[in-house]
Amino acid sequence: MPDWPKPQPEVSAEAAGNATLDADEPIRPWWRRSPALAACAAAAIGLGTLWFANMLGRVPLDAHSTLGYLLMLPLLLIVPAFSAAGLRLSWIAARVPGRWRWIIGAVVLVAVSANGWAIASFVTALWRIFSH
Repeated sequence: MPDWPKPQPEVSAEAAGNATLDADEPIRPWWRRSPALAACAAAAIGLGTLWFANMLGRVPLDAHSTLGYLLMLPLLLIVPAFSAAGLRLSWIAARVPGRWRWIIGAVVLVAVSANGWAIASFVTALWRIFSH
């Protein structure tokens, strides 16, 4: 029979000292802790939604496709919502001071332009679909 390790006795909160989490201390979200990660996530969201808006702009249209896209419209509206979230992440990342601010600023500029272009492409694609 193998020699299993014995369970450790539980340590009380007083004995643990400062190792426990304070319930009153707020935990900041990841996008506030790491502006570089927020800027990169915003750029990735922008490029992904730009790709989807580009694909949506090239869908074939026939006599019955408008009804199909009208039924899919609630799901399609997720795309500009993601782009809006990418713009919000860009805003948060751009406001944080630091020594890498110019690099983060360049990534934020790419993210803002990609997300803005994605929203414009999405609106253009919907206009094309529903004006058919």
